[in-house]
Amino acid sequence: MLDSLLSSLKPRQLEAIKHIQAPQLILAGAGTGKTTTITAKIAYMVEKEDIDSSHILALTFSKEAARNMREKVEKLLQGKEVIVKTFHSFCAELIKDHADRCKVPGDFKIFEEMDSAIFIFREIRIDARTASLYANTIGKAKDLNISIDKFKEFLEKLKKQVQDIEKDETKWKELYQESKFRLNTFHLQEFKDKEDKKAKQVEKKKYSEFIDNYEEYLKYSNFISAWEKYEEKKSAIGALDYGDLNKIALWYLDVYGTQELNDTFRYIIIDEFQDTNYVQFELIKKLTSANKNITVVADPNQTIYAFRGAYTNNIEEFGKQFNLSDKEIVSLDVSFRSTNKILRVAHTLIEKNYGEEKKKECQLLKNHENIEGENVRIIETEDDNEEARAIVEKIEEFLAQGIAPKEIAVLYRTHAQGRKVRYALENRGLPFRVKDDTDFLKQSEIKTALAYLYVINNVSHPTARGTEAWWRIFHYNNALNQEDSIRIGEFIKKTYVSFQEVIYHHIDKLRLTRSGLEIISNVRKRIESLCGKKNLDISDFILEVYDQSGLSRQFVHTDTIRSREALLNLRQLYELARNFEEFHRKDLSSFIDYLEILDEMDGNPPPARIESEDAINLMSIHAAKGLEFSVVFLTNLAKDKFPLYRGGVEPLIPPELMEQYSDIFEDKSITDIDKAVKERKKEIKREEERRLAYVALTRAREHLFLTLAVKYGEDEREPSEFLTDIGYDNWRAGGNITVGDLSYFRDTETKVREMVKDSTLDREKAVRKRLIIELLDSGDINEIMKNTLLYQALKNGKIMDFKKFIDSNWSKIDPSDDVDKILYRIKENKSGLKFNPASMTFSVTSINTYENCPKQYELAGLLMMPTRASEDSTGAMNTGSFIHKVLEIAVIEKITTKEQLYNLRDMVGKEPQWKGINLKVATEALDVFWARNRNTIANNLMVEQRFNVPLGGFNFKGFIDRVDKIPGTQNEVEIIDYKTGKYEPGPEERSKQLLLYACGLENIHPQLKVIKLTLELLALPAPRTFELKDGKYESTGNSRAEPLDGAAIDNMIEIAKLIAHDYEHGFDKTKNESACKECGYKLYCGE
Repeated sequence: MLDSLLSSLKPRQLEAIKHIQAPQLILAGAGTGKTTTITAKIAYMVEKEDIDSSHILALTFSKEAARNMREKVEKLLQGKEVIVKTFHSFCAELIKDHADRCKVPGDFKIFEEMDSAIFIFREIRIDARTASLYANTIGKAKDLNISIDKFKEFLEKLKKQVQDIEKDETKWKELYQESKFRLNTFHLQEFKDKEDKKAKQVEKKKYSEFIDNYEEYLKYSNFISAWEKYEEKKSAIGALDYGDLNKIALWYLDVYGTQELNDTFRYIIIDEFQDTNYVQFELIKKLTSANKNITVVADPNQTIYAFRGAYTNNIEEFGKQFNLSDKEIVSLDVSFRSTNKILRVAHTLIEKNYGEEKKKECQLLKNHENIEGENVRIIETEDDNEEARAIVEKIEEFLAQGIAPKEIAVLYRTHAQGRKVRYALENRGLPFRVKDDTDFLKQSEIKTALAYLYVINNVSHPTARGTEAWWRIFHYNNALNQEDSIRIGEFIKKTYVSFQEVIYHHIDKLRLTRSGLEIISNVRKRIESLCGKKNLDISDFILEVYDQSGLSRQFVHTDTIRSREALLNLRQLYELARNFEEFHRKDLSSFIDYLEILDEMDGNPPPARIESEDAINLMSIHAAKGLEFSVVFLTNLAKDKFPLYRGGVEPLIPPELMEQYSDIFEDKSITDIDKAVKERKKEIKREEERRLAYVALTRAREHLFLTLAVKYGEDEREPSEFLTDIGYDNWRAGGNITVGDLSYFRDTETKVREMVKDSTLDREKAVRKRLIIELLDSGDINEIMKNTLLYQALKNGKIMDFKKFIDSNWSKIDPSDDVDKILYRIKENKSGLKFNPASMTFSVTSINTYENCPKQYELAGLLMMPTRASEDSTGAMNTGSFIHKVLEIAVIEKITTKEQLYNLRDMVGKEPQWKGINLKVATEALDVFWARNRNTIANNLMVEQRFNVPLGGFNFKGFIDRVDKIPGTQNEVEIIDYKTGKYEPGPEERSKQLLLYACGLENIHPQLKVIKLTLELLALPAPRTFELKDGKYESTGNSRAEPLDGAAIDNMIEIAKLIAHDYEHGFDKTKNESACKECGYKLYCGE
């Protein structure tokens, strides 16, 4: 596999791959095969250079990027493990391994930025917006290595400026109030003469200067105080934030040296190097202090994460730090993605970031087959509604040409800019997916679950949101009919009481229907039952809400994309609660506060999305990085839309503490420092936005559209300066035009009806539309029809003879044929769910789960839904894991005495994760291990061997405890699997497991031949060993066990086929009722 890949690569890629024993900088432009090059290089080092994979460390920035790189390399190496980590996970592991020296608890918690913000809000009692600002500032300051002491030094300068006006600090507050009053009433002053006016103007300036200086001092004084309290309280609960991870790891290496790491990791690979921050670059220097074998891959034109602390000078600094020669810099300049026309337009844009003196450094990429392609098209419409319409019309043209929806992307600078296109696609019924939207709390199933939480909290803590929640509960799946709803609403308006008061204390005054009274009675009983459980931990309480409200069962029996997404959203809410419990508290009212803060701080996470095989992609440009599409639309290319200079709150880091501005403060010839800083900030922002635009343009392979509107809302907008950068020249005034690689189209059509907002009629129509939607699931068909016809009449502005219309058009309205077609489509699986064998891996455990109950496999294996049984644990599993860990180290170190085994037991037992394990049971198992294995440990080849193996078109995985070489042979081995429990797998299960292990090992190590397969049963009288004889694995020794069943692998493949079928057609629940009794997932099945 690796040889085949190497033979297909370009000369410069091969040059980069084969450069091993020295530092190297790979400059990889967009689409130049960067990922292929870096993964092939790691595989080449292991396979061709015989470098032990444990000596190679690859670092990147996101879990997803790390996972993708690991999977690609291990595929090239046929399952052999490689070490790929994020910077944060690497630092966290280093700190955990040396927790005592790092002066942190071994089980420290890790705060993300939102956790820090909420922690500041709750513990320091600072408002939500300020808490969010403080958390962001602290994180970025740590990334840039700006300590709190530097902030304090800056504060002293501010203090001196205030003291220059008033030395006595005790008078500052009073003077501040007085100055504000004087300034606000200055216009009332009367002047005796010009001299008096001049004197008072000087006095006014003094007031204004004091106010500015004092407010600036107060701002940083408050921030520093909050930062100190944050660190103190965070330390008290044993938590670290992301900035701490990098800084503590760097501190540890500074104090205790790098020899251990340098001995272990002799080759370092860094992906997306342009996104490293200052502290991460310092870490890289430490990791390479002994061995200079480092490869970094970077594209200076794609540094788009300055808002996260990315350090834009790192590429230049890397060259200086490692004294790179020309041979150690490889530029990948051939694009495997975009056409030459797209590449030239993108280059014309990005070279504006370089200035005249450095333009030669901006390399023009060329298509690998020298394909010119079509012109980049600019489409300008009358307004933003028409812009969305024009985009969707173009999309429909491409779909008609046979281009798959998944090959089309609409990119935007902000989420808000994407909404009009989203609505236009919805109106046309076109499939789409929004990659990085943040509408989790707005999903209907989440709103319903939260409604129950708000209502139950409202019983003891009445709030406006609690009242709103009551309405949702009664108009979702417990829908009151319209008549009852109106009566309740009118009563509330007349009496000014809450919904809660009405249904508990005034129900007899309302003359509700019998069905309405029954619904209210049932809901009250449900709420009262849940109120009795509100003292549960919030995550457990949420499961009770799911069960009693019916949410846990509502989506289980319809196998559609939407149903699975709803279940995944319910799981996400549960996990949000679990995370909240870990870092904060466990009560309901605190969790509700947390959700409201999350919403206010824009921390609303994205909802679950099951990726459809065929859907148009909508995403922000940040989310598009690393992706590519046949057709790309970049929208909103208008002034103040993109580039975006405003928006968001800047962190409270003074420019004079940041390297980007140091020359301004050092240059004594600059008289207006504030103006110079402001101009520099704008230029830095412009360059970052331009890089972001470059990323967007280079996502396209063949078709690139740049769109804008003359008007957004009521405001006319000039075209974006980025259009001017690429050659746009006020074409708005003329017609269609083609210049060079650009074609401009002026779309003057107005097809989208302008709606009058907030009119009484629109509000009434909205009420009817909402009622129709709410009634669809549980309302009376007469109510549904009535409101549908009423909506039509309001929309048309007149009453028509609906009976006559329906009678004369019944053949068109009659749904019978459509019902038959839909039911047939469902039966034939047209739900949109598509099984992708490349994205799913099976194990013996997952196969067993499916055989036990297909529905449990779906809920546990695919959706990973929470269950009340999640918290049940006897500690047996943890003890087994502890034994495995001790034996792993013992075999690696090839220990020679029982005392060494006990020492390892004691050392591992000190780690926090093994707290509470049954040491007596563990020691008994270790004793048995030593008695049976003390003479064979020396034969070990490897431990903890992961594998992936393709079988019958499916991917299977496993984890082998130990592989020993059989003495006296060249390549014959024994696989040993530890079993620590008293249960011995039966013939069928052990055949599956052991034969899969044999297949897996021989797949990743084809030079080895598996002769023996052993179950090391540490809690039973003897191990169980099977030896290969005449093509069969037969039991050895005194055992009369059956030979391993050679058909076991074929049987697992058949089960995988059934899973593939059920993925698309639906997973049924087991018919074995006894299996359901103890199943933790029964709350989802309605049993």
